[in-house]
Amino acid sequence: MTTPWAEETRAILLESNALLSDDHFVYISGHHGSGWVDKDAIFLRLERVRRLTQLLAEATGPIQPDILCGPAVGGLIVAQWTAFALGLPAVFAEHDVRRSLDELRGPFSLHRGFERQVAGRRVLVVDDIVNTGQSAVQTAAAVRSAGGTVLAVAALVDRGNTNAEKLGVPEYVYLLEHLIPNWPAAECPLCQQQVPINTHHAHGQEFVDAQQTQHT
Repeated sequence: MTTPWAEETRAILLESNALLSDDHFVYISGHHGSGWVDKDAIFLRLERVRRLTQLLAEATGPIQPDILCGPAVGGLIVAQWTAFALGLPAVFAEHDVRRSLDELRGPFSLHRGFERQVAGRRVLVVDDIVNTGQSAVQTAAAVRSAGGTVLAVAALVDRGNTNAEKLGVPEYVYLLEHLIPNWPAAECPLCQQQVPINTHHAHGQEFVDAQQTQHT
């Protein structure tokens, strides 16, 4: 779906050399795919972060939350800058200890007293790049567990693998849809073709390390 902010967002990502393709990437969900949006390349230049989050603030202003919450680390950055543009406070969720090899890290939860900050408040969950939506779903669940009401999920980029219904929220807002297919690791055609996993971007190194640990 094309949004009013898509053209400028794509231009910033291209300028940042953030759109990677034709490789073998592992996502935080454990799924694999052939593309990656390198958010770290965007975050290097704060003027780009500021502009993208100004656009996200424009896109989410009508939602009228009381506070924003993003999953650390990338979602934390976007949530804070978007909150600044909206004149609102922001908190963040963090990974718990990794629980299984299927998920490279444990689920998100609220710490540092942030659960008290969202209790009884209208919350906008903000992420950077939504791949499968797992980080946003877990962050929203953490907010609800703390007594907050999740109004929507918002992101800079949607990978085309989810929607508001799958995320379990009333509304899903993003600046740009950038389609990249993904597969469960056991069904990955790139693995079947023995394409090496990219260990410099995404979560490839964590996946490789986890496999080595499993076999030792």
